[in-house]
Amino acid sequence: MTSIDLRKKFLTIIGDTYETYGYPEYCGWIEGLLLLEPREWSQRSISERLGELFPASKYPTSISSVNRALKILESYGVVEKAGSRKEGFRYRTIASSNLVSSMLYQLIAVNQDFISKMEILKKKNQKFDTELRRATSYQISIAKTWNKALELLIESIRGEK
Repeated sequence: MTSIDLRKKFLTIIGDTYETYGYPEYCGWIEGLLLLEPREWSQRSISERLGELFPASKYPTSISSVNRALKILESYGVVEKAGSRKEGFRYRTIASSNLVSSMLYQLIAVNQDFISKMEILKKKNQKFDTELRRATSYQISIAKTWNKALELLIESIRGEK
């Protein structure tokens, strides 16, 4: 295999993994591209480069698709944005980011939202339904334990660098 074929395979593997997590495949392509060719990228340059690498892809590599993916990656803490609307935004990977830790952070955020909603429900049910109070307490406890385990795993990953 040529170097370009191996690079495409690298991007495809990351993209497939994102898709397995339920996110657009091109989020993985962008993360992989920013890792393979580290520099500051505009949305247009990312779109053009992905179009070169995946000319007949099943997902669009248009600027609007890249923009949506960058917003997702920014929310995960995978990329950071610099610049302004006037001068144009530039994107690059955050040095400490990687697919696994990004997904772990996303799980923590989802669990935290779940915990908050369960705590609100538990407060509203102070004395009405003891089974519901027990069930919400259990769910909150398990989700907090899971988040703690994820945080320790992230710390472990960072310690290996």
